[in-house]
Parts: sequence; structure tokens; C-alpha cells
Amino acid sequence: MKHINVLAGFLLLTALTEFAHAAGPEIHSCEFEVKARCASGTASVTLADGVVTRVEVDADWCGQQGSPGYTCTIDSSRGDKDSKWSEDGSATLIDSLSPFNPGQPDRVKVTVGRTVSIDLEKAQSLGRCGAGAELPKAIVIPAQGKVCRVWLATP
Repeated sequence: MKHINVLAGFLLLTALTEFAHAAGPEIHSCEFEVKARCASGTASVTLADGVVTRVEVDADWCGQQGSPGYTCTIDSSRGDKDSKWSEDGSATLIDSLSPFNPGQPDRVKVTVGRTVSIDLEKAQSLGRCGAGAELPKAIVIPAQGKVCRVWLATP
């Protein structure tokens, strides 16, 4: 009887594990708009089993009146050929393998907790943005709601 209970427990655990994996990736995303700076955008972080697997940031800036705006883009996935991913405590570090300025760091830092924080302080805007645009300094994706908290560079 003891072996049957152990077997039943094992089968239940196996079924629950398969169900958890079948749920798929967890995506945290938000949008932002800073009217005073004429900037808007989106951010998303994809997790698989609690591990960051993809980061996407799009920041759009208005152009001069009568001209198109500018966009900054980050789209990095774990295992892609353009970036090196590592862990530093509870943070995931994503280093560009081909920074615009090779003498300076080009790093995105993602921390997942109650909120998801995307630290872009050491990310290079040149090479990712059109002229007149730059990446935000940081974006926080809230646990509830779809509006990002965003920090832009001081004008």
C-alpha cells in the first residue's frame, strides 16, 4: 500500500509539473507617455520559469514640426548572437556584443520582483536610436496596471 501511495504522489507531481510547463511564458508589459517631453513607448519582459528570456523596449520621440519622429529600440532574447546574458544576484545583465562605442559599457539590467525594473543607465543610445532620441534611464513595469513608470534624461 505504501508503494501505491508513493507512486500516486509521483504521478500527481509529474502531472502538475507538465501543467506548469504547458502554461507558457509569463509576459510583463506596459506603455508610457510623457507629453511634456513628447515621448512615448512600450516595454516588455518575458519570463520562463521565473527566468528573464526576452526584453523589448521601444521609445518614440516627436520630431521637429513637419518631420518624422525618432525611435529607440531594444529587442534582445536569451541565446541570441548579439548579446551576452549573465546573472548578478537577483538581476539579469544583458551586454551588447557590438556596442556603438566599444570603449564604454552597453548594458541592460533587469530585476524581477513585485515589479519588473529595466535599468538602461549603462545602455548606449547611439546605434539603437535615431538622431535626436535616446533611451530612457529606467522603466518600471508595475505589478498591477499597464502604465510604466519611466525616467528620462534631464533635458
